[in-house]
Amino acid sequence: MKNFRVVADSSCLIGLAQINLFHLLKELFSEVYIPFAVYDEVVIKGGGEAGSKETEDGIKDGWILKKAVNDDVAVGALTTILGKGEAEVIILCKKLGVDYALIDERTARNISELLSVNTMGVLGIIDLAIEKGFSINKKKAIDQLKDLGFRISDKLYKKMFSDL
Repeated sequence: MKNFRVVADSSCLIGLAQINLFHLLKELFSEVYIPFAVYDEVVIKGGGEAGSKETEDGIKDGWILKKAVNDDVAVGALTTILGKGEAEVIILCKKLGVDYALIDERTARNISELLSVNTMGVLGIIDLAIEKGFSINKKKAIDQLKDLGFRISDKLYKKMFSDL
């Protein structure tokens, strides 16, 4: 079941923690990496916030792997458009040859696509979990995300539930 290797951005760690689905990262993916900038954003600067303890525990338990990017030129080029965490996620994906960048922000996803990096966001993780047999109330989870300020267009929202 766990056959995808991924690099996670802050938004996925925080979003999944906020709706109590953080455990899906461990259960769905064989390897979960985070770059130092994401660790800094979620655990250090975001200490006490959603995702902080979960991420720290995942690192201590060894299923989340913190990795240095070591390519300041590539990261610097991308940070002209993206945040440092998103830039490091994309560069780390290229470096490690993983299956997906877990990233939600549209510009970062577009840049990933240009660099041939596959992306999956929180909604994709929820869909994958449901596909793999996890019992998740998709509408409830997505409504919770929207209530927390997670941006989901009305068009996408309607499309997701048009078959329900």
